[in-house]
Amino acid sequence: MCLSDFSNEELVILSSTLAIAISKDFSKEDLAILSAFFTALGDNLAILSLDA
Repeated sequence: MCLSDFSNEELVILSSTLAIAISKDFSKEDLAILSAFFTALGDNLAILSLDA
């Protein structure tokens, strides 16, 4: 199954569920680092998708 098989609503639910699950295992400081990391990852993926 590909991510493109999910509806927009399902992707929102998936991302929210993952965020809640991850937040239970990390400190606030670690969550801030993870947040910045995933933001950078998303930005880079968006840039790379422009080349495809």
